[in-house]
Parts: sequence; C-alpha cells; structure tokens
Amino acid sequence: MSTSDRLRAILCASFAVMFGVCTESKAADMFKFGVVTPLSGGAADYGIAFQNGIKMAVEEINKAGGATVGGKNYTIEPVFCDDEFKPDKAVNCGKELSAQHKVRAIMTPSSLAAFPMMGFNQQENFVLMATSQTPKFTAMGNKLAVRFINNTDRTMGPWVELVNKYFQKNGKQIKKAAIMEVNTELGKSWADNFAKAWTKEGGTIIGKASYDANATDFYPQLSTLLPNAPDAIVLTTVCQPSAIVIKQARELGFKGPFINSAACSGEELLKLLPTEQSDGTLLEVGSWAFHEPTIDAFKKAYEEKFKILPQLISGVGYEGTRWLIKSVETAGVVDDATKIRAAMPAALSGLKNMFSMANLDEKGDVDFPMYVGIASGGKMSVFSGTER
Repeated sequence: MSTSDRLRAILCASFAVMFGVCTESKAADMFKFGVVTPLSGGAADYGIAFQNGIKMAVEEINKAGGATVGGKNYTIEPVFCDDEFKPDKAVNCGKELSAQHKVRAIMTPSSLAAFPMMGFNQQENFVLMATSQTPKFTAMGNKLAVRFINNTDRTMGPWVELVNKYFQKNGKQIKKAAIMEVNTELGKSWADNFAKAWTKEGGTIIGKASYDANATDFYPQLSTLLPNAPDAIVLTTVCQPSAIVIKQARELGFKGPFINSAACSGEELLKLLPTEQSDGTLLEVGSWAFHEPTIDAFKKAYEEKFKILPQLISGVGYEGTRWLIKSVETAGVVDDATKIRAAMPAALSGLKNMFSMANLDEKGDVDFPMYVGIASGGKMSVFSGTER
C-alpha cells in the first residue's frame, strides 16, 4: 500500500469513528465503450433489444469483479446514444462518444449507423463493431472495423438453398419472389445477394420496391408488387416495419409466405402480429433458434429481467460485449484501439458463445452460421437441413 493509500485509510477510519461513515474519494477505474443504437423511432424495439443484451453482459461482468487489464480491475460502463435509426444522428453520436467520453470502441446494430461512422473511426481511434451484414462493411480496408454477425457474401447462397429445401420438403412450389428493399446500404446489399442466390436456385424476382423503415404506409409499394402474383414477399429490415408490411399485404389478399432477413427476430414478429398473419413467415436466424441449455438460460434470464422476450439482436449484443471485454483483457490496455483490435482473434477463439461465432480474420469477418426460422402456430421452430 502506498503512503497516500495508508493516509486515506487512516483518515477514513477516523471519520468512521466520529461520524459512523467513510466515503472514499478515489474513483474506481472505469472502462467505457460506446453504443449507437435506435432507442426511439421506427426501429426502437430492435435497438432497445440490443441495448438490453449489452446491459445483461455488463451486469454479469461487473458482478464477477469487472475486467482485469494490465493487473488492474476495471468496472465496465456502456455509454448509450440514440441515433433514432438515422445516419446523421449516428454521426453525431459517434463523434460525441469519441470526443467527450474518449471511448476506444463503439458497437452498433445497424449498417445505417456503421457506414457513416467508418468515415472517422480510424482517425478518432476507436474499434467499430457492427452487425452489418453487407459485404461492403469489411471490404473498405478499415483496419478497426469488426463485424459480429454473418457476411451475406459467405452465407446467402447456403441459406437460400436451405430455404428452398424447406419449401420442397413441405411440398410448396415457391419460385416467384417480390422484394421489399429497405433504403439502406444493407437493404440494397442483402436484396442483391438474395436475388443472385434465388435465381441461381431456379427462382425469379418479379419486382422490387424501395421503402423507409420509419414509414407506416406500404400500400403503394405493395400495390405495385402484388399484381405480378408473387409466390413470396421478401423483407429486408427490422420487425416493426416488417410487421406492418405483412399486415397490409394480408389485407390486400396476399396469402403466400414472407421471407425476412436477420434484422427481424421471430420472437418479436410473433409479438407484433396475430398468428394468422405471421404463419408461414421464414426468417434468417443463427444458432440462437436452437433449444440449447446456454441459449435457453439466457432467454429465461432476459425475460425475467426485462419482462419482454429477447430478440436475436439481444443475444448478439450480449455476446459482442463479452467479446469486446475479453479483447481488452487480452490486449492488456484500455486506451489503444489498435491493440484491442489486434487481440480480438485470440479473445474470440477462447470465448464459447451462443452463435458459434468464430475465426475473426484480418478483414474483420467472422464465421456465423445461419439457419431458417419458421413462424407457425404462434411459435418459432428452426430448419437446419438435417431433419428427416
């Protein structure tokens, strides 16, 4: 113990004798990281689900003593900023977090926020962790960009093949698809990759319509697509607008299945729609959809804590936080983004997680297997292609 620490202890003991209380003036060492996520607007449910997953991870880590970095213990503190699912707000959040809070890592659950922040994250010295599925995110040479979800360049082909296997297994002839393409980088990228994989499998794309995730009236887009008699409608964004599209399409008489990107979680969609409207919807899901002890335990703890069902993005936020903190511990520093990024492959290799996420490469991509989730009878099931 240093002389100053001994003096502090003596003074504290004296105050305790005289006043029955002792308040230490020394602040605990803190590691802060930023989170840019929609907490209001059309994607609020999605953003809050991400936030909740992060809160759970942080609480667990802090209860276990925090992070040990370079021989010192650090309390973990996430700093949240609401981007309202708007790119200009995301830029403001990123700049505020890096300049005012001096964070060396920022997490975000959207391409809409990730791409504008890529314009300054290297200069501001923070690791940008994003759930962007678009291949462009790791193709721009940003040395501090890390994806913690699937890259559709890697997974779309196998996933669409799996979708068709599911339809064939259930005796459904689904060949003509119409795409509702959300007006974001990810929306265009996901839709393009889906279209390529779908046509390779023998299907056709009979139309595309662009839409905004913050909108609520999708009748104009549907009115241009439905006359072409699609067998399925493909959706490319979060559950709140997807649920509205499904509701309005059903009202217009569409009876076929919907196919939704991983931006929407099946559990959330079931909450937003009656069974007769959600039945038959297929979703892009990770191993999150399987009933395994670790996954079920997380879902139960989440529901007990927040009184709502978790979404896939909740689990991603949870595991992403655990990975980030493990990386900081492995790097042995809290203030150098380059060293933290360099430690991330080793940190991930020793981190068992709910998504079988593994093998971070130099570009910033990870292995992240995807499966087909099915909404039926008010419940979610999963198709992996190995079923008999």
